[in-house]
Amino acid sequence: MEQPKRKNKLIILAIRIVTDESWKQKIFNWLQPKSNIWRDMQDHDRLVGFAEGSKIIGALMFSDYDGNNIFVHLSIDDPRVCQRRYIKFMFNYCFITAKCNRMTALCENNYERNEKLLHGVGFTKEGIIRQGYCKNGKFVDGAVYGMLKQECKWIKGN
Repeated sequence: MEQPKRKNKLIILAIRIVTDESWKQKIFNWLQPKSNIWRDMQDHDRLVGFAEGSKIIGALMFSDYDGNNIFVHLSIDDPRVCQRRYIKFMFNYCFITAKCNRMTALCENNYERNEKLLHGVGFTKEGIIRQGYCKNGKFVDGAVYGMLKQECKWIKGN
């Protein structure tokens, strides 16, 4: 186990990627309300957690892969999860490991933090789903973002 780093008497634990079965339900339970996922976990969902000690500080879920497209659901509580190595990990999984041609992400329309993150890593805003999902008991518009494999700057060969 990696030793914690001390910084001004504050202990900083290293972030680690967790994907094993023992974390799967915990990751889903953490991600579900944060990403407006209104269904139960499915056997084919692939979950990735970013943990600091035993605490989840970010998570990804890949779902509904159809041979061409995969949906990505993401929530982050700590900006350290936005490091290049974790971004590369996400795109490598989708485009190289799962052999997807396309990724799709949905978020609340005009939610600047999400839109800035998605645009910053290379997603293209493709459209609006009017009153596409429920948030806090109210229907809100969703934005659809997509990225094709040949557009991804995070994988080798592009």
